[in-house]
Amino acid sequence: MEELVNVLISTYNGEKYIKDQIDSILGQTYPNIRIYVRDDGSSDNTCNILKEYEKAGKIVLFRGDNVKWGKSFLTLLKKAETGSYWAFSDQDDVWLPDKIKWAVEWMKKQDQTKPLLFHSSYKLMSADMENELGICTAPKYKFDFRRSLTDCLYQGFSIVINGECRRLMLDCEINNLTSHDWWACLLITKFGESYYDKRIASLHRRLDISMSSSKLSSKFKWLWKTLSTGNSDIRSCAQEFVRIYSPVCNDHDIEIASWFCGEKYSLLKSIKKAFYPKRWRPNISSELVIRFLMLIGKI
Repeated sequence: MEELVNVLISTYNGEKYIKDQIDSILGQTYPNIRIYVRDDGSSDNTCNILKEYEKAGKIVLFRGDNVKWGKSFLTLLKKAETGSYWAFSDQDDVWLPDKIKWAVEWMKKQDQTKPLLFHSSYKLMSADMENELGICTAPKYKFDFRRSLTDCLYQGFSIVINGECRRLMLDCEINNLTSHDWWACLLITKFGESYYDKRIASLHRRLDISMSSSKLSSKFKWLWKTLSTGNSDIRSCAQEFVRIYSPVCNDHDIEIASWFCGEKYSLLKSIKKAFYPKRWRPNISSELVIRFLMLIGKI
């Protein structure tokens, strides 16, 4: 029998699209998949839809309080104990049939004593899945631990991890983190190996972008949100990384990560980040924005 792949879905008020996503996972060409779903306190018809799949023996269902998506996924990752590989899934996307098969084919060729992460390309789609908004594929620049502190390359719905990566991800206090995929990104760039498959394996539904919305307006929304509240994903991942690994990894990466820690504004840390001699981002406009946000203490 083929090795077991656990697919993890966290749902929240996803009644409109959840059937499309679950059906696309059930339609995978890879034969040995178990689907775990944790509902994060939905108030719509999502749970009733999930119960039908549960009754049919197609999913393993957990229901819980609303803890937000990052903690919900990490909680589910902990519950899915048996298996060889783990994949994360959004509630409103559609997977193409060979997504898991391609991931397992790569995983089988690797050393399983190392943390491994497989990531595939995907299409950005409109909410009705009728219009293509773009294609996200492998970056042309080198992606390392330092850059992963300010940019999450691995989108959760597109990654598959092995058991060693799962072990590292769960070697944390779940309540201290807000983003499971950013946490995986930090760990893999520091300790593991990753592979970016250029083949398109999923359709990612963008509910927040209409066909008339530009990439520029999307960036302004992100900038406004960060200016208003800061970026908790960056801070929480950096703080947890330093908490766990500073006793055993006394190197420059720990020092850099420590610059992103702390709830209060630190002028010294802000200056170190904003005037760091190496690049944080791949393009000039993004680099300037990031450094400005660093200087004022929002990142």
